[in-house]
Amino acid sequence: MQTIYLKKFGTVLLSRPAGLEAFQAIRPTLDVSQPVAIDFDDVLTVTPSWFDEFLTNLAEHFAGRVELLPTENASVRAMLPVLAMDRHDPAAGALQRAMIAMKLDRASEQ
Repeated sequence: MQTIYLKKFGTVLLSRPAGLEAFQAIRPTLDVSQPVAIDFDDVLTVTPSWFDEFLTNLAEHFAGRVELLPTENASVRAMLPVLAMDRHDPAAGALQRAMIAMKLDRASEQ
């Protein structure tokens, strides 16, 4: 499994266009035959719009073979239940698995 360290894109990750730019920058460096993990270490803040754009494109590119590594980052933990609501796309599985691994509950995190 290959790991994407989000700190590579900065410690404060904001805006949908910046999330798309980050995905487009890292896509050529990734091996699509290997699953990918996302590491949130050393990221201070990530907005739902940035992460939604990044994750959606990544999950589509990897046919859903994306894992989100557990984190105690409050902005990530608050965002995951919001992004996971009513999704039926390749990112949905990664979000649901992360919520289970981090013991997040939709009702308690919102």
